[in-house]
Amino acid sequence: MSDKDGKTEKPSPKKLKDARKKGELVKSPDLVSATSFLIFSVLFIPLWQFVMTQCMGLIHSQLSTQYDYGVLENNLGAIGVQSILTFFWIVSPFLAIAFFSAWLSNLLQVGFLFTGSPLKPSFKKLNPISGFKNLFNKKALFTLIKNIGKLVLVFIITLQEISSVLASFFNAGFVGIEALPMFVLDFLKTLSLKISMILFVLGILDYVVQWFSFRKKMKMTKQEVKDEFKQQEGDQLIKSQRKSKYMQLISGMMNQVQDATVVVTNPTHLAIAITYDKENNGAPTVVAKGVDFMAQKIREEAKANNVPILENKPVARSLYKTTEIGEPIPVDMYEAVAEILAFVYQMNEQSKNKI
Repeated sequence: MSDKDGKTEKPSPKKLKDARKKGELVKSPDLVSATSFLIFSVLFIPLWQFVMTQCMGLIHSQLSTQYDYGVLENNLGAIGVQSILTFFWIVSPFLAIAFFSAWLSNLLQVGFLFTGSPLKPSFKKLNPISGFKNLFNKKALFTLIKNIGKLVLVFIITLQEISSVLASFFNAGFVGIEALPMFVLDFLKTLSLKISMILFVLGILDYVVQWFSFRKKMKMTKQEVKDEFKQQEGDQLIKSQRKSKYMQLISGMMNQVQDATVVVTNPTHLAIAITYDKENNGAPTVVAKGVDFMAQKIREEAKANNVPILENKPVARSLYKTTEIGEPIPVDMYEAVAEILAFVYQMNEQSKNKI
């Protein structure tokens, strides 16, 4: 179906990530139930012994203390509360095991994930027409055949196990009636272990089928791949326009650096080009600034045009944070920049005198 729809490309990591956020994952409910059944089968006899011990204790306490109708009538509320608490205490191991087994099997299949997307109301889930169609699609037919096959398999395993212990069961009377309960428990444990192991293997196979089905469902068309690439990387025309503007900006800054009075550095991380016109008596102005790669380009352009480069970390950091290109320096930086300019002019005078 995916090939017929033109979905021939593998799902991208972005599509798989988006599907995971929506709760669309590879998960086998059969593997979850099989894991729970397997754990219960392993703990079958200890759980049975726990239930019998608690029930016998409850029956013993009731028969030994509540034989008087007067006592029963006066303590009816306390007896009810005790019975409810005892009931919850008896079923607590079953609830804990069911929760742990379901949590473990889901964790192994899905991993840690918290999303509320599957809980959002959707008209598609409430649409009776869509629900009716889902009853007769290929997935529903496959699930029906799978469940019938599991039922037949469980029935065959049960018949085989019963036939293998039938003779021993009829001969149990010679051993003694007290041995019969343990014999039945061992039989039920062995049967449940065999069935749970078979169901666990089938659950793993079902997970593999679900994985391939999910990957097939998530396949993309070539157009979808192109559209996703454009969304992630941006339209190529827009990128080329941005690159052109960026190059124009760099070219303009480099032209400004050629006429700069001084370049203040950090020394390698930052570079700020400053120009100052004595005749106009205006404030010094930042004509170019950059970090890392751009700072290196500014320094190279300054060296190529014999623009003085001075290292002053505090001034460079402050100007880079507070002043944009084309803006005059802040008032609080006048004194520091004036010292730098005075040093530059002094160097220029010395070089002229030497000539």
